[in-house]
Amino acid sequence: MQKKTKRLIFILAGITVLLVVFIAVSSNPNSKLHSVYNVIGTPIRYIQKGFTSLGRNIGGAFSVIGDYSEIQDKIQKLEEENDSLKNLESENEKLKEENNELRELLALKGYFENYDMVAANVIAEDVTDWFNEFTVDCGTSDGIQDGCIVITSKGLVGVVYNSGPVSSKIRSIVDDQNVLMARISRNNALVRLKGMSNENYTHMLELDRIADQTSLYVGDVLVTAESGGVYPKGLVVGTVTSINENKENGTRTAYVEPAVDFASVSHVYILLPKQ
Repeated sequence: MQKKTKRLIFILAGITVLLVVFIAVSSNPNSKLHSVYNVIGTPIRYIQKGFTSLGRNIGGAFSVIGDYSEIQDKIQKLEEENDSLKNLESENEKLKEENNELRELLALKGYFENYDMVAANVIAEDVTDWFNEFTVDCGTSDGIQDGCIVITSKGLVGVVYNSGPVSSKIRSIVDDQNVLMARISRNNALVRLKGMSNENYTHMLELDRIADQTSLYVGDVLVTAESGGVYPKGLVVGTVTSINENKENGTRTAYVEPAVDFASVSHVYILLPKQ
């Protein structure tokens, strides 16, 4: 068995050597065997071209795979950069809002020469009512007392009614228990405002007891009056949105939208009377 194998290998090797010699000799154009080379060489050339083309295609496929992976990496990096830019844009908008709020507070500070301001964050809301109460993260340890006025840069929020060591509860002006005196900024007329948050779950104010001679229009801005010594004068309360007239008794009532958006209040400022 081994002898037959060795013999077969020897024969194949001999044939291979003869073919190589034959091809080398016949490839010479001056050789008599050149015509035979053309007959044999033509299919060989096509076979070579086939292998060459196959090699190029395989190489191109690997190149495409490499390019696709590189493109995927670039797309991922661009997505990460885009997310980073979005975060920066969001932070920039937040800084702009805080900057605008500080500017508005600085403009208001002239009204509160007799008060110090303490910043506080809203940490809880009374879910049983509609923006009636808030809890903030400041208390008696910060100098907060019951009766302190609470504002934002937009206007009046309410009053502290239950102060603890490290937190305090605030009753907002839209609470139906709240009553305050205000003035129409356009003509300084005195009017009364009542909270009405429990009606239809709206955070609005009702303006009643409007004197017959009082001039009132939709769009009029109301500010706090220095009546009773509870609120400092000049704090923006809200804007008249509608006026109703009772033709039977001739009385008028109006609805006022608060200047402060109670649905989005996250931090407030508490006014502390200076000693």
